Order: sequence, then structure tokens, then C-alpha cells
Amino acid sequence: MAFDEVYRSIGVVKHVAYVDKVYAGISELRRRAAEPTDGPIDLRLAELRIFSQNGEDGVLFELLRHLPGIRPHFVEFGVGDGWSCNTRLLAEVLGWSGTYFEIDAPSHAALAQRYVNSPAVQCVQAEMTPANVNDQFARAQVPHDLGVLCIDIDGQDYWVWQALDAAYRPAVMIAEVNLSFGPDRAVVEAVGASQDHLTQTWGASLAAMTQLAGSRGYRLVHVDLAGVNAFFVRSDLLADRTIRGTASRSPNYGLHGRDHSLARLYGDGPRVPRPVTDV
Repeated sequence: MAFDEVYRSIGVVKHVAYVDKVYAGISELRRRAAEPTDGPIDLRLAELRIFSQNGEDGVLFELLRHLPGIRPHFVEFGVGDGWSCNTRLLAEVLGWSGTYFEIDAPSHAALAQRYVNSPAVQCVQAEMTPANVNDQFARAQVPHDLGVLCIDIDGQDYWVWQALDAAYRPAVMIAEVNLSFGPDRAVVEAVGASQDHLTQTWGASLAAMTQLAGSRGYRLVHVDLAGVNAFFVRSDLLADRTIRGTASRSPNYGLHGRDHSLARLYGDGPRVPRPVTDV
């Protein structure tokens, strides 16, 4: 058999395995949906990967089923072509409305094609920055009481959330964090730092993001197993609830025990660190 035929055959098998994983994951979520919601919210065993990069699908689903009455509307930044992101489950399975923001033109075109017949989901080609985030939200008519906001832009995440008008009060906020800064130091890459490539000093530490979250009325509830995303819930929604999650991790990108930096992961040579500032 020629190489290209073998390659295509492997691709078919991988795709079948992927589709099977998706349907198995949805079946698991259906089982979870039947469980009682009057006890503690335990996120430690909730992680499940269907469309998300890591276990974010399961964590988000577990939170949402314990937080009834929140508005079924999401916003996510930096989703690429939409094949793997934290809110695809909401858009394609749970029927939420929402907005995706993606700057890359080819990725945005593929994303828009994915939702071409989904009027409740809009796909905006835009770079989200501290300077334009509120204008972009206003143009997209994002409701102030949206259910989920996810910021994943590999760098200026902290500054964009800080700049977002406090009138926007998502029930659940998911933010990418850089655990290589350590558990205690509140440090962030400088506002306006070059986004050309990742280095070990990209983004914000968990302590910095948690500090910002607290100032906006949010509580850290979990950091995913891969050490990529931190989950925050509006504190008023948890006033009388016991919630158990993992609030501190070491870098574990791809479950390799490494930080989320291309240079560290793939050994592609030294890069100039992004400048950082303590907050």
C-alpha cells in the first residue's frame, strides 16, 4: 500500500475514534445531568474532554448544572477555527447563543462556516485588546448578564479582563493562566507586550488572575489538570454552596509536567522573554 493511502487510512481511523469519543462524552454528560444537585459541587473528578483542549468541558458542565437560572449566552476569545474550544459544547450540544472573537482570517473563515446555519452564534473577526474590548462587546450586543466568558489569547488575558466594563457580569469566567510563574507571585506580562510568540513569561500568574477576579467579585474554584485554565464563579452564586476543586497546580501542559511555552515544549530555540510587571 502506498504511503499516501496508509496516511489516509490512519486519518479515517483517527476521525472515527474522535467521533466515537464525542458521542461517548455526550452520553456521560447525560448520565451526570440526572444526578442530584443539592449537595457539594465537586470539580476534582468532573474533568471531561469532548471538544475542549483538556478537561474543561466536564468542569464547565458540572458548574452549569449546579447554577440554574443563568443566562444561556457565552463569549469566547481566541478559538481558532472552533474545532477545540471551551464553549463549543454550549453552542453545538446545549443550544446556547453566543459570540466568538477570532483575529486570524483563515481560522475565522472556517469558524464562520462551522456556524453558517446557526443564527444564535455569531463569529466576529477581531483582535481583542484592552483598548477595544468594550467597543467589540457593544457592537456584538453582548448581554451584561451572560452565562460564560472565556478569555484565551495567550498573553493579554489579564489586561483585557481588567479593561472590560464591570457591568459585564458573567456567571462563570474561564481564564488562561501561566503556572510557571509559581503559586504566590502576582505577576503579569506587560500591557501591550509583543504577541509574536510564546515565551515562559507569557500571560498572567494564577495569583494575579485570582487577585483580579476577587476585585471583581469572583471566586477561584478550580484549575484544570493540564494547568491551562482557571475557573472563577461569581461569588454571589456560591454564597450557600460548598465547592471542592483544585486551586493550585504546577505547570502540566499536555499532562507533560511542562509549562505552556513553545520553546520549553518543543525546543525550538531561545526567545526573548516578554516583559513582566508585578500587580
